[in-house]
Amino acid sequence: MKPRKIVAQATTCTQLNLDFIEHDGRFFLECEGRQVDGSNQGFATRKLIELMSRPFRPARQPRILFLGLGLGHAVAAARESLPQEKASFVVLPEAAELADLISANLAADPLDDERVHLDDLDPFAPLPSEYSASQGIFADLDQLEALSPKNWSITSPSVLGNFQERLKNGGLLGLIVNRPVTGLEKELRKSGFEVATDLAPFSEKSKKNRTLYLARKGQYQRTH
Repeated sequence: MKPRKIVAQATTCTQLNLDFIEHDGRFFLECEGRQVDGSNQGFATRKLIELMSRPFRPARQPRILFLGLGLGHAVAAARESLPQEKASFVVLPEAAELADLISANLAADPLDDERVHLDDLDPFAPLPSEYSASQGIFADLDQLEALSPKNWSITSPSVLGNFQERLKNGGLLGLIVNRPVTGLEKELRKSGFEVATDLAPFSEKSKKNRTLYLARKGQYQRTH
């Protein structure tokens, strides 16, 4: 068995240790010994991003916000699903060094696109007004939970209310998690979202599923 190699270490925005690990040609992220992403774990994420992107393919300048970077599965999928030249993919990485580590080590760099923008804003902080009227917000809840401060919760009315305020009418909040979050659907609806859920396998051959939440604000009107 080939050994695991810690390629680099970083400190998250919440002052936790994040290890960038290589093992047998694959890469992983571990936070305090807990795996939060892997280079072979993007299948379900791509499915959610494809669902999120469909309503916005006619939009001239769709903007999607990513709360956390992981290994870039969601960003890579958005780049493929929304090919518009003026699309904008704004990433709030969980660690300042993570983007450089991904670009230097992955065979296909998900950030190698002039439409991708990095923001040093804490992904657990309220999104500022400059991101109002965004088409989409994406988050992997398993990644966020491993990194989050003690006072942060995805079911918090203030957190969901901020997301709702920053999305345009018809905008989509896409959340993915290994297990359903108790009370999340209820809180999403209380915050003004229409909610649909679905399942997608971890990989094409996996029998285990991840849960997808797709929450819509109002009704999207296409721009012609």
